[in-house]
Amino acid sequence: MALAFAGPLSRWYTRAGGDAARVRDGIVAWRDDLRAAVAPKVAADLHWDEAAPVAATADLGDSGWLALRLLALLADRSDLDWPDTVPPLLELLPEWRAAAEAKFATSRYGQVLACEMWLPGDFPVTFRVPAPDGANVEIGAVGVLADQLRWLNQRTFQAPADELVAWAALPAPPGGAFVPAAQRGLAALTRVVTAAVATGLPVALQPA
Repeated sequence: MALAFAGPLSRWYTRAGGDAARVRDGIVAWRDDLRAAVAPKVAADLHWDEAAPVAATADLGDSGWLALRLLALLADRSDLDWPDTVPPLLELLPEWRAAAEAKFATSRYGQVLACEMWLPGDFPVTFRVPAPDGANVEIGAVGVLADQLRWLNQRTFQAPADELVAWAALPAPPGGAFVPAAQRGLAALTRVVTAAVATGLPVALQPA
């Protein structure tokens, strides 16, 4: 399954077991280094409480994240039909490869397409850096992600808030139907991002 999380990064990296307090100083040092490396306008947003509790988690299912990213690609491409089922890998699609090679530069939903971690703020840029665990990750802004998810819903399903909430229970198995998987991914990530905006905390995502 793909897991979305809103909360302190020390809790994200110890979610499988461990003491978040023991890694907190390392996360704060990583954040300070990141703030020193980015533009001042971006650095001004990079503040959050690493001692806060987890704000929200959500399971996107086995294919909800993949389907949501494909939905974001297709929402910009009226020349492409929606598939009946979720493909096993986005990289198998030539349209995806071409957009990825261009770093999704022309997409309205670039932070949905490119990122797997979002930090508090509204900066429109993304940057690829080593995460606290050493893995390279593309990082965006929670506020921008919230906007892009809202625009994506408006451009595709136009679902009201109560319907969107109900979609979090839709099936999203590997290779399953595309539309319910995309709806589940959209609903689950929207729930987590809404909590992150309200609490001023990061969002992280673990793909299936």
